[in-house]
Amino acid sequence: MSGPDAFDYEAATWGAETVRPGERTIAGFRLDEALLHLPERGRVLEVGCGAGRFLCALRVARPELALAGTDVSQAALAQLAARAPEVETRPGSGARLPAADGEFDAVLVMDVLEHVSDPDQLLGEVRRVLAPAGILHLHVPCEADPRSIWRWLPGQRGERALKRRFGGHIQRFLRAELLARLRALGFELLRVRNSLHLLGNLADLAAFLQLARANRGGRAPVTTGDLVAGGGAAVRAVDALLWAEARLLARLPSWSLHVSARAAPLSSGPG
Repeated sequence: MSGPDAFDYEAATWGAETVRPGERTIAGFRLDEALLHLPERGRVLEVGCGAGRFLCALRVARPELALAGTDVSQAALAQLAARAPEVETRPGSGARLPAADGEFDAVLVMDVLEHVSDPDQLLGEVRRVLAPAGILHLHVPCEADPRSIWRWLPGQRGERALKRRFGGHIQRFLRAELLARLRALGFELLRVRNSLHLLGNLADLAAFLQLARANRGGRAPVTTGDLVAGGGAAVRAVDALLWAEARLLARLPSWSLHVSARAAPLSSGPG
């Protein structure tokens, strides 16, 4: 999205918080889901890596991996380079990912598809840069799904607009349609799990209402990571409950979707 109403990804640094494998937080749940199908060795790219919370965690969990991250935010990439200089950073602001065909054994796309104007193009690019049988892992909030509280809130001038204004969300997916898109683009689904069920719905809404209060007069200089980091014991307790809910109900369809998939070989066409 471009133009005067575009979300400003340089106004705040996303993904600066720390997450560790096995921690009992919702970010820890997302990381653990990703780790299940990522290789032990090889090259991994994270698209929309921000300041690198997941890449820094992978550096600890899978030290044999060669890691790279790309993001539209120069400030976030600079912070990642400072905290983890061994992780390669690649600025990315165009339609084409800054990577060669088949360069990576796995690609992470965590909380990114809802931000891009052409999700199918991005997924096609992911498939292009994946090696044959490479692994895609993504997390996507499907806010048009009937299981999402955001589906039922007032529209562009109401509460639903909080996601666009304070999170930069310009896409609203249906869960089943997104899974169908992945299959149509040549991905074999290996594992599908879910999070943010009843408690998660309420906590997500509360977080964005709090962002609206925290950012009065500004355009999202405070992020959800800032809220968790500065929220104290009560926020940490809620985060632990969201982790427990996700672990207990992971097989039950919800609007917060975690998918691991394998890329089928790209066709070279006739002849």
